[in-house]
Amino acid sequence: MKNIIFIGGIHGVGKGTICNEIALKTGSIHLTASQILKWEEISNRDNKLVKNIASTQSRLIKGLENLIRTDEKYLLDGHFCLLNSDGMPSRIDEDTFDQINPKAIGIVIDVVEKIAKRLEARDGKIYDVKVLNELQQMEIEYAKYLSDKYSIPHIEIKDRNYTQLMEII
Repeated sequence: MKNIIFIGGIHGVGKGTICNEIALKTGSIHLTASQILKWEEISNRDNKLVKNIASTQSRLIKGLENLIRTDEKYLLDGHFCLLNSDGMPSRIDEDTFDQINPKAIGIVIDVVEKIAKRLEARDGKIYDVKVLNELQQMEIEYAKYLSDKYSIPHIEIKDRNYTQLMEII
């Protein structure tokens, strides 16, 4: 697809807000993996556990294939890792990213305790900070691994500073 910049991070970290801001400034199209998956059709909105990660990622790729046009630039916000049906952090299969073929990778990072409070306010549910921390660390490591694998830029977005990402766009 090569006209997609993939922006990852755990639930509640602020990916959507940052992608919306960037899209407004650059004319890029902001897509969310949840919208493409039509998450509300396969799970409750507040459910962050994924029963079958491989199946949801196949659905994501099919959705992207139907949406992506070669003459546009896209920001896709999603995840490098998810909580599986047992509530444990799990990497999304590399094949998904092989098919997305991103031109750059961004990872949004924040203090896990702040993320947990945002999620509680948003979802009305208390999340285990230890699990969220493990998930965020796994996302950071996997994002770096994938950017090295594809020899593409890797940008860590902290404190809502996405200047480096804007330079790539």
